[in-house]
Amino acid sequence: MFLTVHSAVGLTIANYIKNPLLAFFVGFILHYVFDIIPHGDTQIPKKYHNIVYITLAGFLDLAVLTSFLLILMLGQAKFLTWTQIAAISGSVIPDLIQFIYFLHPRQKHLLRIQKVHDFFHGLITNKKNFGLIPGLILQIILFLILQIFIS
Repeated sequence: MFLTVHSAVGLTIANYIKNPLLAFFVGFILHYVFDIIPHGDTQIPKKYHNIVYITLAGFLDLAVLTSFLLILMLGQAKFLTWTQIAAISGSVIPDLIQFIYFLHPRQKHLLRIQKVHDFFHGLITNKKNFGLIPGLILQIILFLILQIFIS
């Protein structure tokens, strides 16, 4: 999933959980739950499976996420609460850990965490997967649905 979708999940959590620590942990857990949904990223050609492309994709995703959060804050004319920040952080940290793993694939602790990430990613996609375009469309639809719960 895009970081933007995971962050929208985090913001939705913050609407229902007011304790920042609990919101962080629920966001962290729901990251893996939402990664079960096939989202097309396993269909990316192998030539793009390197740190340069992963970094570029990550920066693009962060730019979209930042734009989304700025639009949200400007629309509400207020800053994010600590609970919202905690929930968003919990929701995106598994992907940040995954990025660090890509930089240091021989690190045993990171490998263990990556195996957990791969397990959830593969629960459905190992049996049935979407192509990249349907996966992107699904993420956009999911993001738009989450907007209803954020507002």
